[in-house]
Amino acid sequence: MTVVGFAKPLSRPKRIGIPTLYRGVRFRSRLEARYAAFFDELDWPWEYEPVDADGYIPDFLLDFEPGILLFEVKGMREELDGARLKIEMSGWEHEAVVAPGKIEGTLIGSFLSRGQHVFDWDDAELFFCLNCGKVSVKPAGGNWRCRVCGCNPGGGNEHVGVFDPAEAWASSGNRVQWRAE
Repeated sequence: MTVVGFAKPLSRPKRIGIPTLYRGVRFRSRLEARYAAFFDELDWPWEYEPVDADGYIPDFLLDFEPGILLFEVKGMREELDGARLKIEMSGWEHEAVVAPGKIEGTLIGSFLSRGQHVFDWDDAELFFCLNCGKVSVKPAGGNWRCRVCGCNPGGGNEHVGVFDPAEAWASSGNRVQWRAE
């Protein structure tokens, strides 16, 4: 659409997050707050914007016993490629997840498995660890290791159970709704 007097077409306004307070933390967006509530639903330990990774501030670090996991939240699928590139350029040397604004089935976004000087991205999938009894995340086509407890009995997937995140995701949305004070 071109408006008389303007040389270029009008574009959609950029989406701006709604700052949201959850558990005493002011998040830049309601979506980030919802993910924090979702992590609480899953009993995952999280820190919000805890480090500066060479000019880039990750949304979350999930501090699991076997190792930390960077977790970046993006509202739209179109933003995932840019977020993945920021993580790669930041010098981050561990695993990471980049998540869109919507969880689809058991898929929660993109999972970065780091090899030596290699960035390997795959779909990130939630699962129920039959060893520790907690929900975990893994690359859909790769390492079946539980990120929560570190188990991978026998090198296979015999510890992997099905987890449907729909109820926890809905509950997390309810926890960060706007409420009149």
